[in-house]
Amino acid sequence: MEYQDKINSICDILKSGEKPPTNHKIGVEFEHIIVEKNSFKSINYYQDEGIETILKKMLPKGYTPKYENSNLLGLENHIGAITLEPGGQLELSVKSCMDIKEIEEYYMKFLGDIIPILEEQKQLLMAIGYHPKTRIKDIPFNPKKRYQYMSNYFEGRGKYPHNMMKGTASLQVVIDYRNEEDFIRKYKVANLLSPLLSLASDNAPVFEGEIFNKNSIRSIIWDNTDSKRGGLLAGAMDKDFGYKKYAEYILNTPPIFIIKDNQLILTNDLKTEDLMDMYDLTTAEIEHIMSMVFPDVRPRKYIELRMGDSLPYPLNLGYVALIKGLFYNEDSLNYLYSLAEETDDQQLGAYRRNVIDKGFNGMFRGKRINEVLPLIVDLAKKGLGKEEKAYLDAIEEMVLQFKNPAIISKELIKENGIQALEWCGLNQWVGRNSNGSKGVI
Repeated sequence: MEYQDKINSICDILKSGEKPPTNHKIGVEFEHIIVEKNSFKSINYYQDEGIETILKKMLPKGYTPKYENSNLLGLENHIGAITLEPGGQLELSVKSCMDIKEIEEYYMKFLGDIIPILEEQKQLLMAIGYHPKTRIKDIPFNPKKRYQYMSNYFEGRGKYPHNMMKGTASLQVVIDYRNEEDFIRKYKVANLLSPLLSLASDNAPVFEGEIFNKNSIRSIIWDNTDSKRGGLLAGAMDKDFGYKKYAEYILNTPPIFIIKDNQLILTNDLKTEDLMDMYDLTTAEIEHIMSMVFPDVRPRKYIELRMGDSLPYPLNLGYVALIKGLFYNEDSLNYLYSLAEETDDQQLGAYRRNVIDKGFNGMFRGKRINEVLPLIVDLAKKGLGKEEKAYLDAIEEMVLQFKNPAIISKELIKENGIQALEWCGLNQWVGRNSNGSKGVI
């Protein structure tokens, strides 16, 4: 296969994701960690009343099971899919929606299905960026073959691969683009904002059982997993970045394994470019390869913003509103793109390190972050209608106090111990309407 044909096969996938602005939607992946209510120890797949049991108990509520061999590893219904991350983190991927209100309704339906089961088992569904108590060595991998392949591949490539796979939980938002020019704008702006969004959503106060004294532990973990496929993408801020340059990145990166004719084939350090010579890969199989890299901002047939920590309701919807207001308003997007065009990879990397070390006291483009983040929230407000603008209130209240969920939790833990993290639990929202009043969802 000629090199240009390989480039074209990936560019064509990116091009196939182009949509007119009238059809631009928001997709969200909500990841959660399930813990014992009394001890805050994490629940794993295999234990009594563990993750597999929870999935089985959800089946009668209108879900279709997804198995690997005899193991139940996921569920699907009309609102989206429930899947498992390697350490048992439970992810809800809702179908893309025009309105945040619709996303909220789907999320509340999910909570209404799962939380009665957890209440019966004396368990808590947590929206938090890292396991609150249980250490990584004590968390088994799910019985999914791909995770063992990934674990073996990452061995020796970084300090925290198992922490990445089994320990982290995120809030990922998916946005659309209309053409390559719009793709470039949104991709560069997302990278520019990545350190700020990581800080604003930081919800990992504890790392391996101890209070974490820096910021954005998920960023640190990704930077210490595999430099070729995580964190900030090298070249993302280059003047010539576009479909072709991203395709070259995919071709030059080993996918770890491929799925060919529904069979999982371990490929180790073979690059995608080489694999395209060895196998006649279908479009769907190439799309899977594109899912095997994990930068903060990941293109597929859409753009995934992957830097956010899992957040409790209603902060999670506030974060979604923040993304929508910044990326789906031309004035906001163009202003941010002008800043992105003045920023190179080296500067962006420095911003990222500064945020990790100094948090709200760090510097971003010559200003303190505690000045910049309120301006970013204000910019998002201008891109939203009245109803959706209200979702930003909880986020705005935090950043005006120079806080994020991790900072709030650290203060609470020091006063009241680990039980203070119950505020990141979602059990309290069952039977409530979006305004917080009791009612039927």
